[in-house]
Amino acid sequence: MHRTYIRIPAHFYRITLHNPVDSVTMALVPDENNANLIAHLLTEHYGLRKDEHITVSATVIRHEDEKSTGNVVISNS
Repeated sequence: MHRTYIRIPAHFYRITLHNPVDSVTMALVPDENNANLIAHLLTEHYGLRKDEHITVSATVIRHEDEKSTGNVVISNS
């Protein structure tokens, strides 16, 4: 059986839609430039309401001190 290991990055950039009542994560992106581009495109084309805005913030998905390897095993079986 062939196994593929993928290392999941510890840091992602969270794209969040904020309104006065709630905040919703729209995407987690591993690259800051891509996250900013996506947020810019969403701001232009999503049809935001008056009190809504989209932000990009760095977030830690996996802490470095965790004992797990952080590898995801993808199997073809």
